[in-house]
Parts: sequence; C-alpha cells; structure tokens
Amino acid sequence: MDLAEFIKSLCRSVLDGVRRNKLPACLSVIAVILTTALALTSEYDERPRYRKFILPEIHRSEMQFFDVMHFAESESAEPERTLDFIEAHRRAKNTLRVIRSERPLTAAGRNAQNELARYYELVDEELAIIRTQMSYDDSYDYIAEWKRSNAELLPIRDRWLRWLSAN
Repeated sequence: MDLAEFIKSLCRSVLDGVRRNKLPACLSVIAVILTTALALTSEYDERPRYRKFILPEIHRSEMQFFDVMHFAESESAEPERTLDFIEAHRRAKNTLRVIRSERPLTAAGRNAQNELARYYELVDEELAIIRTQMSYDDSYDYIAEWKRSNAELLPIRDRWLRWLSAN
C-alpha cells in the first residue's frame, strides 16, 4: 500500500464515519463555527490579570525609582544628592528592563505597555542628557531640569495609567 492509497482509504473512512454519525458531526461543525466566531469577535479584558501578575513587579520597580529621585530632590548636601540622582538613573533603566520583560496578551494591553516603555526610554535619555550636562557645568540645576523634563513626559505615562484604571 503506497501513500496515495493510504490517504484515499483515510478519506473514505472519515466520510463513512460522517455518513453514519450525521447528528454528532453536524453538532460538532456548529460548535466549531460558533466557538470560532465568539473567539474572534469577543474582546478579552486582561486588566484584572495584568493587575494581579504584571503590575506588582512594575509598581515595585517604579516606586524604587521615584523614591530615590525624591531623595535626590530633598537632599541638601551636594555629593549625596548627585549620588542619589545617579542611582535614580540606574533604577529608571532597571524599571525599563522590567517593563520590557512583561508581555500583555491583548493589543490594547501591548499598546499601553509600549507607552509605559516609551516613557521610561525617554526618562533614560533625559537623565543621560542631564548627567552629561552635569559633568560640564558644576552649577547646573539638574533637579529643576529633571522636574521640567518629567512634567513634559508624564502625559505619556498617564496613557498607561488611563488604560490600567479604565473599567
């Protein structure tokens, strides 16, 4: 028996099974069609899963960044202030790494996650620019520059927050 004969035999067997079992075969086809239609047209809301599994890691990393940046803003002695600022830059890079490691399932989730990643990419870039300027100018007010830059960037992060908090 060669391959062609085997395939013909298999097809005859399937058709014979369908002829003998018309009702179960029809019900199976209807179930497949309905399930496929529902799967393709329904919008899965992954925010509860996202809040439970992905958000805690991102939140912890973000809080570390914002806390260190707050310490840098409130510190009065210059060497510690600069070290806190440099540490905040390192924490921003770590937060970006954490965000990139998580993968939402839906298109809306991926778009929102991309907005958050974009915010931290721009934060990383701004902090690098500020640190470069700090090395050239000893009297540079890098905290004020950071506050100005962050005020411009926060609307990007707010898009992610709006998606996360939407019902």
